[in-house]
Amino acid sequence: MAIMIPSAISPDVKSNAERHIFEWFENAKGTEDWIVLHSLGIVNHNKYIHGEVDFFVMVPMLGLFALEVKGGRVKRTNGIWAFTDKYGHSDMRVKGPFDQAWDGIYSIRQSLSNKLDTAHKHLEKIFFGIGVMFPDVAYASVGIDEEQWQVFDCNDGRNVRAFVERIAEGSIKGWNVQYGDVTLKNRPTVEDVRYLASILRGDFDMALSLRVQYNYIEDKIISFTANQYKCIDQLEDNPRCLIKGSAGTGKTLLAIETVKKYASRGEKVALFCYNNLLARWLQQYFEKQVEDLRPIYVGTFHGYLMKVAQQKNTMVKSPDSAEQIKLFFEYELPAMVSDTLKLQGGIFDRIVIDEAQDLMTEEYLKCIDSMLRKGISRGKWIFFGDFNKQAIYAHDMIETNYIDMLDKRTSYIRYKLTTNCRNTQYICDQIKVVTGFDKDVQYESMVQGTPVEYRIYKSKDDELKELLTILKELSHNKVESGRITILSPYKREKSVVSMLSGVKVENYTIPAPEEITFNTIQGFKGLENTVIILTDIESYEDIKLAYVAFSRARSGLYVLHSKVAHDEYNQICIRRFLNG
Repeated sequence: MAIMIPSAISPDVKSNAERHIFEWFENAKGTEDWIVLHSLGIVNHNKYIHGEVDFFVMVPMLGLFALEVKGGRVKRTNGIWAFTDKYGHSDMRVKGPFDQAWDGIYSIRQSLSNKLDTAHKHLEKIFFGIGVMFPDVAYASVGIDEEQWQVFDCNDGRNVRAFVERIAEGSIKGWNVQYGDVTLKNRPTVEDVRYLASILRGDFDMALSLRVQYNYIEDKIISFTANQYKCIDQLEDNPRCLIKGSAGTGKTLLAIETVKKYASRGEKVALFCYNNLLARWLQQYFEKQVEDLRPIYVGTFHGYLMKVAQQKNTMVKSPDSAEQIKLFFEYELPAMVSDTLKLQGGIFDRIVIDEAQDLMTEEYLKCIDSMLRKGISRGKWIFFGDFNKQAIYAHDMIETNYIDMLDKRTSYIRYKLTTNCRNTQYICDQIKVVTGFDKDVQYESMVQGTPVEYRIYKSKDDELKELLTILKELSHNKVESGRITILSPYKREKSVVSMLSGVKVENYTIPAPEEITFNTIQGFKGLENTVIILTDIESYEDIKLAYVAFSRARSGLYVLHSKVAHDEYNQICIRRFLNG
């Protein structure tokens, strides 16, 4: 993937053609040493007070290339260019894109000549070329001021690398006529490319603060969720559905939209989940919806069972000890209300469950069967879950165990969500490294984002120092406090967060505070935030917990791990590499 400067395309860029080409360069294989500057402004333009090149591509051992991009329909009549967008609006120009590109490259060369230091004066004679990109059309009109090899059109697909290499090869003849034979001295090295980038864009990319980068990234990630809605359409004619998907594939979003769809039709719908915080978030969401879109019940499954139990016996309370609580909610409570639910008979027309992997036991399914009209076998239900990677409360169960439990009860369709629409490419890559879970989710369309940062600590005091450094960096970059959540495998009193002073960190609640928040990894399952800081990581042995932890971050992820965990991480990386 090429190094893009800036690293995220601005939402202000209206050209879909430029957005696509930015992504194609960003994802082009074999371009790791390339540097691509987007919308490079030229103050000392040779014909205008201020000019701009759409893409300026600097390639080690090839050269420098100015690329103009023209989206939509293109036409040239009697020397007049016409560019028509998808809305039918036309822009007429005498100067064509090839002339623009040549003006741009000569202006850049002149600007560079005035800025080169003594050690880099040889770059005044660096090899260069131009190209014009028409990604939306098949371009066949080649005039006297252009060559076919200078043109990228829809027939090139997404292969921007081949296009630049084609320009480099085609430009040699013209260069030889004007400047003499091309030699290695005319080709930039990797160091030359980096030096030129520092001159042309300087600290521009650094000045694009993390806060702004995160905004760009999240705007882009949100746009991906639209492709998840096709799942809803495919469920229309199927009363019973099991939707499988890894973290970040849009399960909760789809559960919400499904509930709204059927509630609007007058169905009595229940939306159940396992996690208390997720339940409160869902409740808050539906409170803002018009009444016709709200389910009859939204909240935790256990909360509903307690409601039924307390209607029968107001003295029912959950026990105090952790061991008794587990026994009560998994066995005693379901048994207590199962007969009551059966007598009430078919309370809900449809049941939708998010985090279904945490609620599929024989005891719970018996209760669901009683509260659903026509039961599980003939009733309407949709279960969303990640039955392998996020089943952190499972009793050594695997996906086939869950499937078997449903198969013996009824027939239903299965649908798999495969596109991650929450996490950036860097985060997805680290999820694959740490957990080995890489077969079920497509990562190729993800936003690249910012690299995941690992910090090693040798003691709690050392970890505290690293945590404070991260928080200071985020504050310096003006990342809003409410977009930062610190997660730990331990409760607050056992976490490094308990040692913080002078920094306000609130326990995560719904609605979320505008301050930096803290929660356990387990308690935050099903939720997310812009920046996640993982603390107190002493091992990666529990890969399901690691999977939940890493996948909570939308844009920025920091990992504070011990020296032992760091060594374990290195061994995991080696093992993944050797296994291909």
